[in-house]
Amino acid sequence: MTSPTETAATLFLDSMNVPYETRHYDYAPEKGHIGEQAAEALGAAPEGVFKTLAVKVDRKMPAFVVLPVRERVDFKAVAAALGGRNAKMMQPDEAHERTGYVQGGTTPFGSRQTLPVVLDASAEGQEKIWINAGAQGFLVCLAPEEVTRVTGAVLAKVTHPAG
Repeated sequence: MTSPTETAATLFLDSMNVPYETRHYDYAPEKGHIGEQAAEALGAAPEGVFKTLAVKVDRKMPAFVVLPVRERVDFKAVAAALGGRNAKMMQPDEAHERTGYVQGGTTPFGSRQTLPVVLDASAEGQEKIWINAGAQGFLVCLAPEEVTRVTGAVLAKVTHPAG
């Protein structure tokens, strides 16, 4: 299968005049810890590689959470950042229907539906971060300020250390 060079996410970033670079890596979910595989393949520090999760706040509001690959999401903190009480993962079929992205390819950029975004506050300390670019094994690198600008992301601490 050929890796994409253009996705709804990169088209969106282009339309918003965002400077970015892209890279591919071998997506191997059977090996586990996809985000850490991506960081290793890129030669990037794991704290600079972010994953995107599709969640639901208070069972009704869909949203994206963008956090470092080694961290676990704090669902209460995500809900609070968006004015809710609780949050949970969105079912993969609903996430695909709402976003147009498949599991392992989810990104806050260029989604079918514009959803609120919470970006973990740790992104502020990074010059650039890597985020999925809309396909499995395809990442985009950009400044965290651009993520906030083009998605309207709320910055909040929304992680627990993994483990």
